Amino acid sequence: MKALGAVLAAGLLSAGAAQANLIVNGDFEAPELSGSQWAVYGDIPGWNTTDGSGIEIQRNTVVNAQSGNQYVELDSHYATDTNSTMSQAISTLSGQTYTLSFWYQPRTNGGSNDNGINVFWDAFGGDMLSFTASNEVLNLENYTRSQSNGWTNFTLDMVASSSSMALSFQADGADNSLGGFVDNVSLVAKVPEPGSLALLGLGLAALGFRARKAG
Repeated sequence: MKALGAVLAAGLLSAGAAQANLIVNGDFEAPELSGSQWAVYGDIPGWNTTDGSGIEIQRNTVVNAQSGNQYVELDSHYATDTNSTMSQAISTLSGQTYTLSFWYQPRTNGGSNDNGINVFWDAFGGDMLSFTASNEVLNLENYTRSQSNGWTNFTLDMVASSSSMALSFQADGADNSLGGFVDNVSLVAKVPEPGSLALLGLGLAALGFRARKAG
């Protein structure tokens, strides 16, 4: 019975631990800028540029950040090929469901999906230099500043198909250095609902009762 109780306790602890955010630098506070600066980077802590000219971090430049002081714009400030993709590799459990949450805000009132952001979730082979995001799981298109009330939260569940996955965000629309903003990205393993955990506890208790009765 003690062993069964330990199993139940371990399961409950695992459920709580699974809520930890797996994303590194999800609110883009590193590298830290000052004032209302902005800068474009090839790589930043946790994230790599896997297409385009780089990851543009803004520090409360055009809008106030949703979390902290900094956020990302992936239609980066360069003359050509400004639409960029940033990717992060994550250790996962194959078959496990993960919940992605992030905040988005369109910058312009331009048409033709000027503020578009695509989200990708791919099996990762271990080399960011050769990685290309291809498995699109969400497409935010045709959002404009005038239709937005600031930052909007998006969430979706995704299943890991490998022990290592790559989460990617990609700018879409015109290459004009003006696009959608992204902030406060989190990814957590989805755990059973409280009712399911209670049923698990009852099941283990029943097993323990039967074992004690048989003994």
